[in-house]
Amino acid sequence: MARIGWIVGLFSGITLAFSQASITLAKAVLSPSEIRQTAQPLTVQILGFSPGGSQTGSGVIIAKQGNTYAVLTNRHVICNLDFAGQCDRNLRLQIRTANGQRYPVANTHTFEQLKGIPDVAVVLFQSSQSYPVATFGDSTQLAKRDLIWINGYPGSPQQSPGTEPVAFHKGFFTSQVNDPHSEGYSLMFTTIAAPGMSGSPIFDASGRVIAIFGQSGDMGVLAGIPSNFVSDLLQKSSKLNQMTLTVDRSALTGTRPQLSTPQTAEDYFLRGVSQIDQPQSALADLTKAIELNPKLMMPYRTRATIRARMGDRQGAMRDFETVLKLNPDRSDALSARAQMRIQWNDLTGAIADYTEALQHAPQTPSLLFNRGMTHSRLGNYQASVDDFTAGIVLQPKDAVAYRERGRSYLGLQQLPSALKDLDRSIALDPSSAVAYDLRCFIQMGMDRYQAALNDCNRAIEINPTYAIAYADRAFAWLGLNNPQNAIQDAKTASRLDPKLSESYTVQAMAYERIGDLQNAIVAYEAVMNLLRENGQINSRAYQGISATIAQLRSKVKSQESR
Repeated sequence: MARIGWIVGLFSGITLAFSQASITLAKAVLSPSEIRQTAQPLTVQILGFSPGGSQTGSGVIIAKQGNTYAVLTNRHVICNLDFAGQCDRNLRLQIRTANGQRYPVANTHTFEQLKGIPDVAVVLFQSSQSYPVATFGDSTQLAKRDLIWINGYPGSPQQSPGTEPVAFHKGFFTSQVNDPHSEGYSLMFTTIAAPGMSGSPIFDASGRVIAIFGQSGDMGVLAGIPSNFVSDLLQKSSKLNQMTLTVDRSALTGTRPQLSTPQTAEDYFLRGVSQIDQPQSALADLTKAIELNPKLMMPYRTRATIRARMGDRQGAMRDFETVLKLNPDRSDALSARAQMRIQWNDLTGAIADYTEALQHAPQTPSLLFNRGMTHSRLGNYQASVDDFTAGIVLQPKDAVAYRERGRSYLGLQQLPSALKDLDRSIALDPSSAVAYDLRCFIQMGMDRYQAALNDCNRAIEINPTYAIAYADRAFAWLGLNNPQNAIQDAKTASRLDPKLSESYTVQAMAYERIGDLQNAIVAYEAVMNLLRENGQINSRAYQGISATIAQLRSKVKSQESR
């Protein structure tokens, strides 16, 4: 075995370094029962307690030094994350091992210093009992449709934290993606997972850990952080004590198990998800999965999503009603249904779902923020402000929440309050083009055109293809009595987004300002065409622009007759 010094990082003043034990022998394929036997003692539950309640997650033992064990998990499992992704370390953490023993977490480490902040954490606990440690595999060896297995602890509101049974499910690998903003999530797979299973290890056919789960996606596709990424990450920290991290990147011997002819409900669910691009085939498999196991929740949820995309709203809603009966975490299911309603523009129904979800989980900032955004879209600005205010109390460092509350204050014409919220949002996240553009718009409402211009300039610097920022800067140029610059920015905005009505509106106003009435009429007609496409012929905006065009044509005719 070759030994290479690998570093893990600072643990509250303690620095822990891993050495890698590299194994080069070919690895045999194990049976599912053998993989389960391997996975069970390696997997732990992570319990977090705070004055506001509790949360659970999972993890995997990856190394030991004497009586000290290291557990790999997700950063969001050990942190109370705010909406901006900042870690609030107010949780009292415990480790629950497979034999039911509980241990306080001695130290934690996350990688806040790295760009993008990977969703990875390592926690330490001490025990005189002996626990096995995991072997890392090579995540790059996975082929499409290779079988994988997940082992973790689903949380359940119906059970006290720390009493939930472990769950072991089969799945299959779908793809690897390369996204620098993914927090490390680049391994895509499909399996059955539930809230509480974040941090769960993903095993290959030989029982090696090839990822940790932590991110749910659409249509049953989940995301994990691959073992190779974690290995590379652990090299970037500093060194004190030595632990052994076992890495086995040898090839599998025998036939690689892959998704094939289904036999169980779980098999049909997996094959159904693998055929998402063939909706009818996917629906047939998901329906078969439900016939074989009517209490399996994920086939209903995935089928609801497919039916919704196919326009079968009634079928989708029936499936979601079943999901709500089967899913003990009703807040999660209600939130998902609310998002589906929003896609249908059923904003009132979405608010009802968020409201019911908040009855189950009243201290959940994301539910408050999402309901606040939905209220804002309906023009219920005061209700929106109230929701964002309640959420900000729970997450006071959330840049997006301040920004969107500012937008609702703008809807209420409370511009000083809106400006104050945008100032706070930008202070928390100075890289948000959306926030700078919104503050630009608010500044114009207060006749602060130079300040507005500065903000729109910054928005465009951050995102040079942000069409609405060019349109808003055009309005600012008009406020500064510079119609030529306004026309130039308006044309840029319409080129970037031909459907952006604001770009044609400000263009028309600028042409009017310089006396070019013909081009003003052309620009106003473009606005009318967009309103017509959106079915707004009877709107006040359409009628007003129609009247403006009539007046301009009358002026042109009068000028021509002179």
